[in-house]
Amino acid sequence: MEQGRLVIADDSAEMRWLVRTAVGQEFAEVVEAADGRELLWTLLRTELRSPEGPPDVVVTDLYMPGYSGLDVIDAWRELHPANPWILITAFPDDAVARRAARLGATMLAKPFSTAQLRNAVHAALGGLP
Repeated sequence: MEQGRLVIADDSAEMRWLVRTAVGQEFAEVVEAADGRELLWTLLRTELRSPEGPPDVVVTDLYMPGYSGLDVIDAWRELHPANPWILITAFPDDAVARRAARLGATMLAKPFSTAQLRNAVHAALGGLP
């Protein structure tokens, strides 16, 4: 069952490919961003272009050039408090986990399996298969 839109943000083209390959087929549209600044602009452009509103799920890396994934989540939460986010990071320390939880984001530590990613996306979509 295809959902609406997935946004993937990571400064690694390989990680964007991995996320797209693992869960992209479940979405009608997949949009990618290579850094935090591009992610923020992508979210704004996607929302302005689409009558459906914000993306269904955003998967973002923590550390990227421009803005961090957490900085973008924090800014976007003011506009769309319920938008589901999955934060992926190779540096899953307690401070990051607490901030992600406070912002309502699910955190996945790298390396993660494609099954873990799919489960996180399904949970973010409200448990839809």
